[in-house]
Amino acid sequence: MQGRPLVFVDVETTGGMAWSSRILELGILRVENGKVVAHMNQVVDPEEPVPGWITNLTGIEPEETYGQPTFIDMLPHMHELLDGALFVAHNVDFDYSFFKEEFRRAGEKFAMDKLCTVQLSRALYPSERTHKLDAVIARGGYQVTNRHRAYDDAEVLHKFYHDNLARVGAEEFYPIVDRLVKPPRTRMGM
Repeated sequence: MQGRPLVFVDVETTGGMAWSSRILELGILRVENGKVVAHMNQVVDPEEPVPGWITNLTGIEPEETYGQPTFIDMLPHMHELLDGALFVAHNVDFDYSFFKEEFRRAGEKFAMDKLCTVQLSRALYPSERTHKLDAVIARGGYQVTNRHRAYDDAEVLHKFYHDNLARVGAEEFYPIVDRLVKPPRTRMGM
């Protein structure tokens, strides 16, 4: 795990299920050797209406999506950002499912090893009652300008990861991470 590129990811979406909703905003930080080497902070044209409750949660107005690239438009840059990295997100299966579905819609397969920062928080702070992102933010004393915006939330995950690496030390931290990394699931016969 040590030395492997990481991509800290957060998505805002038009709903709660990848099969029936779309990505609305992408926040990605690619980190190599502890340094952010590339990033994406992009509102996306979801190619469907933005529900009012999503606007209330994220602050993303439907008109902000007009003229923005679609997910498919961003695939070449996305391939560069994700190449060879570990996909890191809070409640990783949610974000991962949206990527997988958007890639499927584009006629491509998506498969990456993944790490859930909720599980990492549980492993590092077993006595804490909750591991929601708001709790992680409060525990770490992180300042977040735009909560529920993809880039700002992804940036918090990067800080959380690296702050805890420094706090715990590499000898203890990396074995925990290695234990929590999940390979992509593949169906039998594929």
